[in-house]
Amino acid sequence: MKRPDQPIPIVLQNLKSKYYKTLIRRVSVKSAHLIKPDRDKKLIVKLQAELKRISFKFRAIFDSSNSYYIILDKQLNILDYNKASFLFIKKLFNKKIILGDSILNFLHPSSVKMVIENCDRSFLGENFTIERKIRYENSGTTWWSFEFSPAADLRGNITGVVFNANDITKRKAYEEKVLSQHKKLMDISALQSHGIRGPVSTIMGLMSLIKEDNYKPDRECLLLMEITADQLDKNIREIVDYANDIVDV
Repeated sequence: MKRPDQPIPIVLQNLKSKYYKTLIRRVSVKSAHLIKPDRDKKLIVKLQAELKRISFKFRAIFDSSNSYYIILDKQLNILDYNKASFLFIKKLFNKKIILGDSILNFLHPSSVKMVIENCDRSFLGENFTIERKIRYENSGTTWWSFEFSPAADLRGNITGVVFNANDITKRKAYEEKVLSQHKKLMDISALQSHGIRGPVSTIMGLMSLIKEDNYKPDRECLLLMEITADQLDKNIREIVDYANDIVDV
C-alpha cells in the first residue's frame, strides 16, 4: 500500500486543519527562496525536513480514522486514500486501490451515477452529505452517509473532491426503533382516548339510570353493561400488549 508523495496542501485543506494549513502556508512563503538553491541549501534541507514531518503527522491522522476517505481529481481519478478505505475495498470487492485509477472501478454499480452527479456538485463548490441504502450480494444491506467536500489549493482553486463514507447502519436501525416506538405510543394514546373513555362513559351512564331506578336494573341495562365491560377489558388488554411491544422493541 505504498504511495508516491502526494500534494499535501490539497489534503490538508479539506481536513480543515488550521494547524497544518498554517504550517503549509509558512513553508510555501519560505519556498520563494528556493529560486536560488545554491545560496539556501540549509533552508532547503530545513524545509524538506519540515514538510516530511508534516506529511508524517497527516498520514498518521489520515490512516487512524475509521471513516473511509478517498481524494479525487477532476477526472475522478484517485489521488490518495486512507487505510480504512484500502481494507474495506479489498474485503468487499477483492480489489486493491491503485493511485491514478478511476474511483468508478471501486464502486457498487448502484452508486456510480450518484457519485458522478454529486462530485460534479462538489466541483462547483458545494459541501454536503447524503444518506443512501445499498444492498450487497454477500453482506446484506448497509446504510451509508456520503460526504462530498471541494478540495482547494492554497489559492482557493478547486482541484478535486474529498469523498468520505461512513457506515450508519446502526444509527438507522436505532432511528427506526424510535419511530416504531413513537407509532405504538400514538396507538396507545388513541386507545386510551376512545377505547377506554367511551366504555367508561357508557358504564357511568348506565349506573346513573340504575341509581334513578333505586338500584333495580332491568335485564336490558345489565346486558348492555356486560357488553360494555367486555369491550373495556378487551381494549385494556390491547393497551397492555402495545406497552409490552414497546419494551421489546
